Amino acid sequence: MKKTFLRITMFVLILGVATAASAQKEDKKEKKTEEKSVTDQSAPKKERNFQISDYIKVGGFINAQYEYQNQAVANQDDIQSSIMQIRRARIDLKGNITPMVEFRLQADFANSPKLVDAFVKLKFCRYANLQVGQFKIPFTIENPYSPLDLEFADNAQVITALSGYKDVSGVSSYSTGREIGAMLYGTLLQFERNGEKYPLLGYSVGVFGGNGINVKFDNMAKDIAGRIEFHPFLKNLVLSGSAYWGRYAISDDIDGLRLRFAGGAEYKDDNLTVRGEYLWGKTDVGTIASNDVLQVDNFNTQGFYVTAGYWFRFGWGSKSNVQQKLRPVLRYDFYQKNIADDGASTYYSAGIDWWPEKHVQLRLQYTLRQRQNNPYLGHSFLTMLSVKF
Repeated sequence: MKKTFLRITMFVLILGVATAASAQKEDKKEKKTEEKSVTDQSAPKKERNFQISDYIKVGGFINAQYEYQNQAVANQDDIQSSIMQIRRARIDLKGNITPMVEFRLQADFANSPKLVDAFVKLKFCRYANLQVGQFKIPFTIENPYSPLDLEFADNAQVITALSGYKDVSGVSSYSTGREIGAMLYGTLLQFERNGEKYPLLGYSVGVFGGNGINVKFDNMAKDIAGRIEFHPFLKNLVLSGSAYWGRYAISDDIDGLRLRFAGGAEYKDDNLTVRGEYLWGKTDVGTIASNDVLQVDNFNTQGFYVTAGYWFRFGWGSKSNVQQKLRPVLRYDFYQKNIADDGASTYYSAGIDWWPEKHVQLRLQYTLRQRQNNPYLGHSFLTMLSVKF
């Protein structure tokens, strides 16, 4: 009996000591955790250093092009050309410094280094935003397109002549559809469909120097350009009207008029694109007469085009993650440099725009050229390989 009592007593003592030791250990652990928590809360957080990569995105692309042209002429040998060139080699920097401030800086190194885009956007609200610098003028639907997004390697003839690429006025620096100036833009109305809001009416209007890109010129008569876009309760359809008015220096004491209007429509969804525009312009063009006297002629220029394309998407294999896109494209392109002359030209173009993967593009296009003052047809074959990064 005594032995049993002693055993029970020893068991109780051992259990009590173990319980006390375990409780003491838990108290120390909780105290250590509390001290660590207090230390973490009292210690100042180390702020991450601001990196330039946080708001700048670097990109660009390279266009390598080959073009063959053949034009038959009465009683002469065919006029032929075979040209290989690096058409564009661009570096593009863009980003947002703050949610309200956006910028872009783009340069081209294909022939000689030149500044292409250099502008800042101040985004106040959807109704009114300001863009200042060098950028594409708000004229026509096609002009704002990037070279990689356009259906063909070249713009339609009338876009080239009246939207600031190879202007009919002959201003050599007036190129790439851009100008130096300031523009106000925004959307005024919205409509809602399937729970999503879409712009109903958009506008862009600006004041520009009128002398082309990278040009500093004292010109008191600035140019004005503007475009209105209307979406008739359908997100993918836009009806557009635009106008351009300005003057440029024909000589030291003579200014010439540039007046242009454009109207058109575009339907564009994830696969199908159909676009058409008509442009008309009045331009004062200076020419040297036979007696070496400067003569100013009034050119009434017009033209229209219709282009269409459809994207097909597929992978290299059934289990491949590499997706490619292929788009057959067609275009009808009519142009008259001066309505008073018999110099109209009509181009019929067909091509393939192929992206074997998202960084590589291959274009193949053929153009049949018909000129009103030449009974013989001309032919052009173009291929372009582009790489973007």
